[in-house]
Amino acid sequence: MTIRTPQTADKPALMALAEATGLFSPEELGGMDHMMTTYFAGEAEPGHFWIVDDAGPQEGGIRGAAYCGPESFAGPGVWNLYFIGVYPDDQNAGRGSKMLHHIEDKLRVDGQRLLLIDTSSGEGFGLTRAFYRKHGYDEEARIRGFYGAEDKVTFRKELTE
Repeated sequence: MTIRTPQTADKPALMALAEATGLFSPEELGGMDHMMTTYFAGEAEPGHFWIVDDAGPQEGGIRGAAYCGPESFAGPGVWNLYFIGVYPDDQNAGRGSKMLHHIEDKLRVDGQRLLLIDTSSGEGFGLTRAFYRKHGYDEEARIRGFYGAEDKVTFRKELTE
């Protein structure tokens, strides 16, 4: 497992990963495509960054990815993890944990204070919510009906502990 910054040529692999998770609608995948296009064009908001878990060409290349940025309109030091995903066949092998720890460590070194993560209350996101809880995130908020029939669930972790 090698954590690295993705290059423009990695965009198709990142899109394939997002689609392979099975957690995003076609509209959401379109939004992700736009987010990546903006990022790789150097037009992302200041501070935003992607990381990838690259297993190398012999092991299938990119196996996971994450995208993070400062939370808009929040006080200083508040960040949001907008995306973290690992191919289904690679889950429970430590890849997601390694990426999450990498992000947390980077933010701590940079003096950031909070990391927020939004997800869905839907059944398909049960393992996702369990993953965040396992890594010390607390459910901080829930907005009923945010995603239609599903709630928006916000997790929070203090990084200065």
